[in-house]
Amino acid sequence: MRLVVVLLLLLPPMACQRTKCPKNDPLPIPHDRYQAGDLLIGGITSQIIYSLHELLFKKHPSHYLSEVPTMLTKFYQHLLALVFAIKEINENPQILSNVTLGSHIYDSYYDFKMTYRTTLDLLFNFHRFVPNYKHDLQKNTIAVIGGLGSDVSFRISDILGLYRIPQLTYGSFGSEEGSGKETPSFYRMGPNEAQQHTGILQLLLHFGWTWVGLFAVDDDSGEHFVQKLEPLLSHKGICLAFTERLTSQVHLDAWDHVNYLTSKLYLPFSDSSASVFVLYGESVTIILLHILILLGDAAYKNNKSLRKVWIMTAQVDFALTGLQRTWDFQFFHGALFFTMQSNSLLGFQKFLHEVKPDLRQGDGFLKNFWEQAFDCSFPISQDPLEGNYVCTWEQSLDRLPGPVFEMHMTGHSYNIYNAVYAVAHALDNIYTLRSDIRALMGGNKFQVQELQPWQLHPFLQRVSFNNSAGERVFFNAREMEAGFDIMNLVTFPNKSFARVKVGRVNANAHVRQEFIIHEDIFKAHIVKCRIRDLDPPIQEYHQSGDLFVGGIASQSFNINPIEFTEHPRFARMDELVTVPKNFQHMLALEFAVKEINEDPEILPNVTLGFQIYDSYFSAKSTYHATMQLMSTPKRFVPNFKCDIQSNLLAIIGGLDSQTSLDVAAILGFYKIPQLLYGFAPLIKDTNPGLSFYQMYPNEALQHAGILSLLLHFKWMWIGVLVMDDDLGESIERTVLPLFSKQGICFAFIVRSPKSMFVTDYQDMVQQGLKIYDEIMNSKANVFVAFGHSYSMNYLRSLAHLSPWRSIPWKTKGKVWILTAQTDFTSYVYQRTWDTDIAHGALNFAIHSSHLPGFQRFVENRNPSNTKGDGFIWNFWRDAFNCVFPNQVQGEVMEANCTGQEKLESLPGFFFEMRMTSHSYSIYNAVYAVAHATHAMHQTKHRRMVKRLTLLDQKQWQLHNFLRNVAFNNSAGEKISLNKNGELIAGFDIENWIISSNQSFHRVKVGRMDLQDPHAHFQQAFAINDQDITWPHWFNQTQPSSLCSKHCHPGYSKKVKEGKPFCCYDCMACPYGKISAQKDLDDCSKCSDEKYPSKKKDWCIPKNISFLSYEEPLGMSLAFFALSFSLITSLILRIFKKFQSTPIVKANNRSLTYILLISLLLCFLCALLFIGRPDNVTCLLRQTAFGIIFSVAISCVLAKTNTVVLAFMATRPGSRMRKWVHGSLANSTVFSCSLIQAGICAFWLGVSPPFPDVDMHSVTEEIVLECNEGSVTLFCCVLGYMGFLALLSFTVAFFARKLPDAFNEAKFITFSMLVFCSVWLSFIPAYLSTKGKYMVAVEIFSILASSAGLLILIFFPKCFIILLRPELNKKGILMRGKTQSGQM
Repeated sequence: MRLVVVLLLLLPPMACQRTKCPKNDPLPIPHDRYQAGDLLIGGITSQIIYSLHELLFKKHPSHYLSEVPTMLTKFYQHLLALVFAIKEINENPQILSNVTLGSHIYDSYYDFKMTYRTTLDLLFNFHRFVPNYKHDLQKNTIAVIGGLGSDVSFRISDILGLYRIPQLTYGSFGSEEGSGKETPSFYRMGPNEAQQHTGILQLLLHFGWTWVGLFAVDDDSGEHFVQKLEPLLSHKGICLAFTERLTSQVHLDAWDHVNYLTSKLYLPFSDSSASVFVLYGESVTIILLHILILLGDAAYKNNKSLRKVWIMTAQVDFALTGLQRTWDFQFFHGALFFTMQSNSLLGFQKFLHEVKPDLRQGDGFLKNFWEQAFDCSFPISQDPLEGNYVCTWEQSLDRLPGPVFEMHMTGHSYNIYNAVYAVAHALDNIYTLRSDIRALMGGNKFQVQELQPWQLHPFLQRVSFNNSAGERVFFNAREMEAGFDIMNLVTFPNKSFARVKVGRVNANAHVRQEFIIHEDIFKAHIVKCRIRDLDPPIQEYHQSGDLFVGGIASQSFNINPIEFTEHPRFARMDELVTVPKNFQHMLALEFAVKEINEDPEILPNVTLGFQIYDSYFSAKSTYHATMQLMSTPKRFVPNFKCDIQSNLLAIIGGLDSQTSLDVAAILGFYKIPQLLYGFAPLIKDTNPGLSFYQMYPNEALQHAGILSLLLHFKWMWIGVLVMDDDLGESIERTVLPLFSKQGICFAFIVRSPKSMFVTDYQDMVQQGLKIYDEIMNSKANVFVAFGHSYSMNYLRSLAHLSPWRSIPWKTKGKVWILTAQTDFTSYVYQRTWDTDIAHGALNFAIHSSHLPGFQRFVENRNPSNTKGDGFIWNFWRDAFNCVFPNQVQGEVMEANCTGQEKLESLPGFFFEMRMTSHSYSIYNAVYAVAHATHAMHQTKHRRMVKRLTLLDQKQWQLHNFLRNVAFNNSAGEKISLNKNGELIAGFDIENWIISSNQSFHRVKVGRMDLQDPHAHFQQAFAINDQDITWPHWFNQTQPSSLCSKHCHPGYSKKVKEGKPFCCYDCMACPYGKISAQKDLDDCSKCSDEKYPSKKKDWCIPKNISFLSYEEPLGMSLAFFALSFSLITSLILRIFKKFQSTPIVKANNRSLTYILLISLLLCFLCALLFIGRPDNVTCLLRQTAFGIIFSVAISCVLAKTNTVVLAFMATRPGSRMRKWVHGSLANSTVFSCSLIQAGICAFWLGVSPPFPDVDMHSVTEEIVLECNEGSVTLFCCVLGYMGFLALLSFTVAFFARKLPDAFNEAKFITFSMLVFCSVWLSFIPAYLSTKGKYMVAVEIFSILASSAGLLILIFFPKCFIILLRPELNKKGILMRGKTQSGQM
């Protein structure tokens, strides 16, 4: 039958020989992939099933080929394996140097007619289907690799055998099939089928499974398998519960009796008491089995299929059609697959990462593969699938689930890879041999085009080489020497699966190693895993390495909230809002990894990689991304590590405190280090189990810096914005009270909403309008915003509300103080919004330094030279407001992205070329992980522990090294952590400047860097006022922010009732108090040595005051004292000279002398009161004055008594005569004076006067005075003198009219009247004066009273003595006495 078909297909070229050859192919094949080369390797894969209909002879075949095909996308890897092998060979100068291999790949379409057709197409001319003829365009096909199943392989060999063209099949089937006798050009890359029979037997025996069911495909190969296996099982005591045949057709036309097949196959399967089933089939048998089980479960309403264990042969691969993508296949969970032995090729995975949907590559399979694999449509599609998404360059093969595509090279792909290398090595051997022969014979150089395919056979049979995985590849009788791997299939509800290698079968191995099963691994993975997974994220960035660092970025967020009305899914691209500026964070991580990999001093011989996911500012996405980083790459299996290990060192993230906390909640269980580059979670102190490190200085330092900044500029009246979350509550509870203690008042404290969902837009606008009104109506000019990374976007939104309010934003200047967490970012839709709100803002930023290499790294960044970056496409599109032509369909308003746009042309709110502070923290975090890992590796070797490579390390072991990490980064700065895991660093104070062209600049104007932990925080603060650019409204003058105007010196603040303490009235200081500074709460008294100025704004030092001789008053008083002393002395001299005269002798001359001497001393006594007081003068001043005055008054009293007694003695018979003599007067003077002297002595003994200082009596003077010691005794002295004076006045008053020529009584009366008047006036005058004037009053009283006595008593006598001597006669005196006697 096969020969007849071949002859029929060969008839057209014979006819063509007799007629004109057609120029075009009457039946062009729609799917092929061609790559030019000196020699071609043909390939026939089995990827496409056309409409699931069998090609019949009822219509022209082109009718069927025009329909939309169904593609087994998983088998596209076979094509890529062939292309990858040729790529490696062409790049290897050791194989076929100067010869380029090409390829031409077709598909079998699972149809024997199309298989013959494509095989013939491989052999003859391009675009001219003329079998057996070669025309102008030659095809140098040297060998053909194909097919997947035995049936396709035999169809290919029917044609190739005629031409002796080598065929290398990559499927697996029995050794009798395709034997050398039938197919002399046939080479099998699969191992001998007998090994698989042995492996199945050993597997059943190992687990004691003796009652099994058997399914085999209904063709010759299935019959052969059953015939070989049944005797083996029976011989070992294993019984078959049943043996059923499955159809080998995949066309719907063969399924007319689906119900019949379901009942025929499903019921024996479900009703059987056997729990283990062996399946032998073709590559597509799994598709049929899947459908039959689902239909049977639905029809018979049971789930017995979930309790069955499947053992599948190497011919069966777990591949499904796009239609079955969403179908459940949990009943295959735990299945055991025999697969052809393979090894992982790291270069192949990298090659797969580079595959992109470029339809210009000449790959006729790519379009259908991409659309069906990713369930999308290209804009150029004639029949785009309804409801599908647009295919984009951002899609990557590693996001596809296992049934759709695998990144790990499968056994079939591994065979194809080895087949290409086998052909290449055989060609190389021929080329070398022929070239050497011709060189010896002196002929022309051998050309590969001269080679005929049949000449390759001897060299293929003897080929032997080591492939890039290190395995030996050779043929034994045209059959590859290899074995089978036993894989355990683990499925998950998200329609993905994982293969776990649990054993192997190799007949060529040692006897004890022919069959190996790892039961512990098998049991670990055979259990049912019911972990729910989400769809793979649409954005990630991967760079492979021996070790890798995970990253949780925050670049986009979903504007639509999660609703519990449908199955959760990741957002579409059009639902994401991007923060383009945060793209730099990923570049910083990549740049650090690049530097480390290029540095031979850090982690030598180890390549560091990274994997970055987006948190989408969502807890759900953050949890999922974190678990993905910990799971096997591309296989979301939490808590399990499958065949490909993920050597995760640490995770860097996240940007905001809530994101960091979400990451820490997962990592804390596994003790995986987490390095934060943003705020630390608030519960750090209460949950020590969280294993994170903070590449961010202590937050308290930033709060102290903000407080220092406010105090420096005296901004005491501020507005505060906090986020409406736990962070905002913590700020209000712990930070703002510290501000209040330093005199800062809050005009308002508002919480800004954190929702980003479009459904909350109305609420956000309403809250925004309220906050806008609060800001614009406030008298405060300074606002502090404690926010998140995206808070600046919200502030820009507030300014954008200006048209809806009566007060435009620009009519008032506002200074914003922003925390280090806030950056000048912008959403894409804010591209044209005004940025004036940020101009002049003061931002606290984590200290950073310039890295020139980073800017050069960023300048060369564009989508065309980036591999594995799933973020850059979305960033590029949004940042440059353009679209990539292959990502959209229909008309668009934006320009096309060329990929050559320059990042430096972007505005500052979208992207900065200079590394930002957050990026700098990420950069240092990567280096910290690298240095800690390097230190750990060195420590292990120094301790001579067993040689443990870095790939075997545990993440928890890194903690001890991270705590002690210390290094200098490329900027020369030392990076280290304190005992709390916080970065030892400070904050820069940046001034944001927005130019008229919207360019953005950061100017460092200050710092907050506390090196000494015991120092006061204000010592760490420094700022340069002159470098600050203020908002335009202030016209470059320093803004003020006060509730009330400053109270100038001389005034104090009085808080307004019901208002904060920063709102006050200014009140003048009361008498005696001053305020030397502005805005004092209360006026203060000056010290005793000072007194307030007139304006009460400062204290003036007091002058020292005492009655001195230098001042006029003291000089005048001294002059009068001396003058009166001189007059008294002259009077005394006169009286002494005229002592014999009657007027002197009258009234007791001795008393007169005593009186004059006492008055002289009284005048001189006044001099004791003048001058600086000292101990002597203070002791003598009052006592001398008291005693001397007492003597004087006593003399006056004695004189008055003498007059009275003299008058009384002149009366006849008076007995008073005996008293009229000098002894009585002397006794009076002595006794009266003695009493006063006694009082003074007692005074001096008990409480003597002393020098003192009077600070308070006179405001502006310090009065030096004599403190009287005892005021009572001082009053006693004065009182006693007053008593004597009053007594003298009384006696003199009554004796004033006595007849006597020289009667002094009248003069004494007047003198005593003057004396008493002076001293009575002294009392109020003394009490009403202050300071030295009190002394002056007392001196005046002394002088006045003494002068009164002197003048009134002695001047009349001196007048008589000097001017009327005729009256100074005894006769006149006697006459006066006679007259008195007559009376």
